[in-house]
Amino acid sequence: MSRPEPTPEAIEVGRVIRACRRERGVSMAVLATRSGLSQPFLSQLERGLATPSLSSIYRIAEALDVAPGTFLRPPARPGAVSHESDPQVIRVNEAAGQTAQVLIPGGRSALMEAYEHRFEPGQGERGWFEHPGEDFLYVLEGEIALEVEGEEPLILRAGQSAHHPGQVRHRCRLTGPVAARTLLVIASA
Repeated sequence: MSRPEPTPEAIEVGRVIRACRRERGVSMAVLATRSGLSQPFLSQLERGLATPSLSSIYRIAEALDVAPGTFLRPPARPGAVSHESDPQVIRVNEAAGQTAQVLIPGGRSALMEAYEHRFEPGQGERGWFEHPGEDFLYVLEGEIALEVEGEEPLILRAGQSAHHPGQVRHRCRLTGPVAARTLLVIASA
């Protein structure tokens, strides 16, 4: 079975991860330990043979002490309104087929990031996630359950929203057989 050809986007993300790692004098083994990701997976990322998920981006960024947006597509110019015809889409985690469209990568703003998440039935559960800052979640379509560690799950339907600290482990999951779409805005502390 042949491996798919690396995409230009995967190659660029890998190049930036490698450059950040080397700039900080961190070996791949140390990055693997700090991020909790395997060294072979990190090697594949740096060579453009794999694309990191949103959760991996956050883990690598924290391990290298950089903003997560460092690894996402940079803006055309500071403060520019995005009218990209080819929006950047990233996986939410390695295990599930769920994806998120990057609306505002952290590198565009020191204050916020924004993602449109799509939840498709049968694509697997999203993993638990934690990160610096605060989350504002707005349900555009469908129904999801917001699970925040230590709290009862909160069922949110289209038009409803929630706010919670990003440092507490959390995840969203589809509650039924119908697709859902959310807007997630992450504000930095």
